[in-house]
Parts: sequence; structure tokens; C-alpha cells
Amino acid sequence: MSSPYCPLYQEPWVRRLLQQIQNFLQVNSDWLGIDPSRPQRVLDYACGNGTISSALLTTFPNATFQGIDISTSQVRRFNDEATKLLGESPDRMFAIQGDLYNPHPVLNEVLWSEFDVCLISFALHHTRDPVDILTRLQQRVRTRGTVVVVDFLRQHSGAHDSHTAEQQEGRDQKYDAADMVKLPQGMKIWPGFTVQDIHADMTSAGCVDVDVRECPEPVDGPEEIQGYGRIFIAKATAT
Repeated sequence: MSSPYCPLYQEPWVRRLLQQIQNFLQVNSDWLGIDPSRPQRVLDYACGNGTISSALLTTFPNATFQGIDISTSQVRRFNDEATKLLGESPDRMFAIQGDLYNPHPVLNEVLWSEFDVCLISFALHHTRDPVDILTRLQQRVRTRGTVVVVDFLRQHSGAHDSHTAEQQEGRDQKYDAADMVKLPQGMKIWPGFTVQDIHADMTSAGCVDVDVRECPEPVDGPEEIQGYGRIFIAKATAT
């Protein structure tokens, strides 16, 4: 999964994490909501270098994986990975540059809507409003399709647990970006999500039947991510 374009992918802990994500997805592949018996269209949003799509490509030979990423360099990594796996005609795995907050007209085409499944992996904790992006993704999925989130599991209470509690009481409480944590590299993130967070957020986004699975293996990473502990997969049904 390494790439010549980005030194981050050469970091040993990142390589271990990417492999852990892929293994976790493959073990739970029959639970994700992708039907292996018929053609399926899967949106891989914030697709990065193709970790998610490449992990599932062989398991679901009838599925087409379409990536969107705000970064042109990440799109290049994704498409390079597709070429490596599928050859010069990677019709089943391809990505374009795009942003659901500032959509290019191409995203209005039918090719980029009515997906059977939408996946977002390790990007939700970067968004200023996780509920809003989940809502936008849910709108890209056909009725009764599936929305899947992979991210860090936060075990302990934190600043935005009040958000979860108020949502569960039926009030429309948005995330406050001031509560985001600043990492040494300068980027700001949410410090993972509890099971209660993701249930509340996916429900607020218009999904139903939320289910969460936790990875039994701890994350083996540097000190700044030790508080996250584990990863999870959440899935829910679009309405």
C-alpha cells in the first residue's frame, strides 16, 4: 500500500494501520451490505490511496468501486492502485477529484448518485460537521442502500459527548468545531467516536438500523493516537 507520492504511506505504523483496516473489512465483508451475487456500485468517499476499495475488489467481483477525494494527488494514488490491480482498463475501480461541499457539475451526473453502498474510511474525524457529511453521503445512496463508516473508536467521554446526549433527547445539536483537537502536525480532528456518537450521528443523518462492530486488535501507532485504542466499522440503511 506504499506510494512514491507521499512519505506518510512509508511510515511503518501507517502501513500497519492500513493492513489492519483491510483485514478488518475482509473479515466482515459479508456484513457490509454489498451483494456479491449481482452488480453493485460502491462510492468510496475521501478514498485516499484506495485502501478500502482494493481490500474489497476481489471479494466482490461484480462490484464497481468509484472513489472521490478532494486531493488530486490522492486520486492519482487511487487510480495507480487500480491500474496495478486491474491493468490498463480499471473499469471496476476509478476515482475523480471532488468535494461534496463544493461539487463539480460532474457529481450531478447519474454516475455519481444512487449508489448501492457508500463507504467513508478514516475521514469522518477530519470533517467539521460529521452529521452534515453523513447526510450528504446518505443522499448519494439509493433507498435501502447502505452507508458504511470506518474510523477510530473512542472509549472515553470527551468534549462532544454533550452533542450525543442532546441528539438522543431529540434536539438538533450540531458539532462545534472549537472542540476539535489540534495535532502536532497542525491539523484538527475529532478524537474518534464512541459507539453512542456514531449511532446518534448516523441516525441524525437520516439513516436507520445502525449497527457497529469493533476491531478486537488495538491500534499500534505513535503516542498522539494512542488514546483512540481501536477502530470500528458502522453500517446503516439509507432512507
